[in-house]
Amino acid sequence: MSHPVVLIHGMWCTGANWDRVRSLMEPRGYDCFAPSLPAHDPTPDQPIDVARLSLRDYLAELEHQVAERRYDRPPILIGHSMGGLLAQQLACRVQPLALVLLTPAPAWGIGALRWANLLAFAPWMFGGAFWRNSHKPSFPNAVRSAFNGVPQNRHRHLYEALVHESGRAAYEIGMWWFDWSRASAVDVSRIRCPVYVVSCGEDRLTPAPVVRKLAARYPGVTQRYYPSRGHWVIDDEDTEEMVHAICGWLRPMEQRYERTRAHAA
Repeated sequence: MSHPVVLIHGMWCTGANWDRVRSLMEPRGYDCFAPSLPAHDPTPDQPIDVARLSLRDYLAELEHQVAERRYDRPPILIGHSMGGLLAQQLACRVQPLALVLLTPAPAWGIGALRWANLLAFAPWMFGGAFWRNSHKPSFPNAVRSAFNGVPQNRHRHLYEALVHESGRAAYEIGMWWFDWSRASAVDVSRIRCPVYVVSCGEDRLTPAPVVRKLAARYPGVTQRYYPSRGHWVIDDEDTEEMVHAICGWLRPMEQRYERTRAHAA
């Protein structure tokens, strides 16, 4: 029986950005579901529709979509970048079998802005009332900040697939100290499943020191560090090896769950 996997994308992305990971996991027997976050489908009004959505809006829709699927097994949650933050918040509500965080955005209380990632956001942040406006990095900034670990001949194709992101959501993550609603907060005490965290030495959006601070919140966390990779781990030269390692980490948990389920039947 296949085990359900929910793939949660990051900023400027859609569910289609998980196609490479899905192509590697589904032949291994996983039932992958990769929803697009609200107002992330590429439509003419997408930049307007997404502008003021909160992380809370994203989380509510994810919880609704997972509930609609009526899984008979606890899902595995895998999140990339902002999706890594949302995956943690969702894990507080659905109690997954396991939680996999790929270059995750930091939760409330962890400093996010560094010189390494500031260039991707600077033009938007200095544009006035940036928390009310949607945002998409320029092509040079996307290449420098997100695609620096991907072969150059793929940069333009990847960029054209990006959509605008909510200014409010970016504000809630990057400037959490001004957000009294604590929309990016994660109650770690409610996450009881095993956690696997990937960080990368050349990541300029969620630098490895920031990711390590997040990982330190989880006792017994499994960490994998790639010194030469950038942020775009969902489809680079090492994605296949990474997915293979993650599946190897997951298998014992799946087997234990199935044995427990069989004994209880």
